[in-house]
Amino acid sequence: MSYLDCAQYDCCHNKAGCCCLNDIKVHHTGESDAVCSSYRNSEGYGNVATDNQPASPETEIACDDRGCRHQQGLCCCASHVSVDTCSCGPACATRAPR
Repeated sequence: MSYLDCAQYDCCHNKAGCCCLNDIKVHHTGESDAVCSSYRNSEGYGNVATDNQPASPETEIACDDRGCRHQQGLCCCASHVSVDTCSCGPACATRAPR
């Protein structure tokens, strides 16, 4: 599990910077970008964070970004992962090139 710090506060799964999902998916979208594909804008879904299990800073992260040094198999092995807002979407700020 990774410690997840999420700054995508308009996500319906975000509760005080933690995620209410047991696991999230990070998808490689470009040469140097990876985004959280579990992100759902709370405008379209309402705030379902209160309907899910309690938010936890520890989350399993499935990742397909083979260009990141933290990716092993289909999982992220970074101990601390930050998701931040950017023009490409909820970006993995922890991504580090191999």
